[in-house]
Amino acid sequence: MHEGHRERMRGKMFSHGDSLTDCELLEFILFDAIERKNTNPIAHALLDSFGDLAGVFSATPRLLCTVAGIGPHAAEYLHSYGLALKRIAASPRSPVRLFNYAEVSKYISARFRGCASEKLELYFTDKNGLLLCTKTISDVRKDSVLLDSKTFGTILTEVKPENVLVAHNHPSGSAEPSAGDDGSLAELVKMCRMHGVRLCDSVIYADGKLYSYYHSGRFKELRLD
Repeated sequence: MHEGHRERMRGKMFSHGDSLTDCELLEFILFDAIERKNTNPIAHALLDSFGDLAGVFSATPRLLCTVAGIGPHAAEYLHSYGLALKRIAASPRSPVRLFNYAEVSKYISARFRGCASEKLELYFTDKNGLLLCTKTISDVRKDSVLLDSKTFGTILTEVKPENVLVAHNHPSGSAEPSAGDDGSLAELVKMCRMHGVRLCDSVIYADGKLYSYYHSGRFKELRLD
């Protein structure tokens, strides 16, 4: 019975987790800490004891263990969540802006410098160039970076960006694009158009050098603009 309930809760979290109540969210978090047991009454007891989620996640393991159903393992699990949340709150992320080529080149150089293997990164931005999401793909076969079109489509649907910027590196040391790069970019442009977003540039990094499809005019050459 509990397993069926947990599966329903996982489905709810996956489809619209933002709609979960505080109690449901806490119940869900406890799934990994307390196996084969109904965590709903335990979640209620925690909120009754500490007032709200902030109170639960700031409580010490010893205090958490005073709540019925919470043992040392679950207490340590909740306490570690609280420590992670505290660190996140203490170190807010500075927004990344990729609006002009100076910002783009500086950011990409920092991301790829010293990288010995080939990887591809996609940067999803809003209309003002603020970075919403980054996807790194490092599945390499036959010296080429593979891009999973299904994953790409899912990110576009979930993040809803205005623009997409693509970057990858050439560990060989040459930043010149290959025929394979051109073909992969053409596929990316097609996928972006299908989802109503603009692929604004594709940048290649190699040994401190950068090649921009947009600024080199290669976008127009390949009729991708």
